[in-house]
Amino acid sequence: MHFAENVFPDLARFIDEGCRVAIVTLINVDGSSPRPVGSMIGVASDGRSVGMITGGCAEKAIVEEALQCIGAGENRIVRYGAGSPYLDVVLPCGSGIDLLFNIKNANEIVRDATALHGERRTAYLAVDIETMTGEILDQAPTQLPSDAFTARYDPDYRILAFGEGANLIAFCSLAHGAGFDVVAFSPDAGTLEVLSGTNIAGRPIHREAEFAALEMDRFTAVITLFHEHEWEAPILHAALNAKTDYIGALGSPRTHQLRLDTLAALPATRQPASVIHGPVGLDIGAANPNEIAVSVLAEIVQQRRSDAR
Repeated sequence: MHFAENVFPDLARFIDEGCRVAIVTLINVDGSSPRPVGSMIGVASDGRSVGMITGGCAEKAIVEEALQCIGAGENRIVRYGAGSPYLDVVLPCGSGIDLLFNIKNANEIVRDATALHGERRTAYLAVDIETMTGEILDQAPTQLPSDAFTARYDPDYRILAFGEGANLIAFCSLAHGAGFDVVAFSPDAGTLEVLSGTNIAGRPIHREAEFAALEMDRFTAVITLFHEHEWEAPILHAALNAKTDYIGALGSPRTHQLRLDTLAALPATRQPASVIHGPVGLDIGAANPNEIAVSVLAEIVQQRRSDAR
């Protein structure tokens, strides 16, 4: 099993390869849980699985249960931990969790969620607890029965990182390792060559590049990590017009003020330049490219999670 916050791409691959699948969803927590309600594990009939619900306490038992459900072709709601009939599966936190094992229309759920995510839209899973069935909606339901459950699944969060040299390499490597969808943009062929060896998507840029044509949306962060700051204005202007979730730019407070002055002379944008995080990153006293990468990624996570609350 490997961790993925969004299990739908893996499930779609399992289905394309001819496997039957189970979608296991955390629908209730009595007490505390390492993962929030709505967290999923996807299981293929050949035993492969992806996702996490308990942090390792019950994953093996959950996968075994899912394989049984696939074999029987039936949906189930199963309790683990406190109040569970499975006495050999104990959650150290003393909590009880309820999981929905969905087999019957799992393919349909994967198909619909994947289609919405392909359009960079949020998918909502609505579950009828009584019938143990679920469906994907393209907007949050306004009315639900008291025994119903709904969860929100956003498309993968994308980071577009612009720059060159050690700062860009360190940041993209860290963000990629943390599971983000990262695309690196650089005018420096050597930087892109280093990143290509780490399976990070890289694209060359030039002075006349049309950055407004890039796919930026509310599930996107844009970072500029240049020492030559004249690259920044067209990139940041495009990001401000796209209403991206997070925009950050490397540089001192003085450099940031010059940046804002430059942007003020350009046509108005959908977002004000004041939303740009500059100097970029949380103030942790970062003194080298790796530490700068940690501070920037931490600030992106902070922004992303505050939006979700």
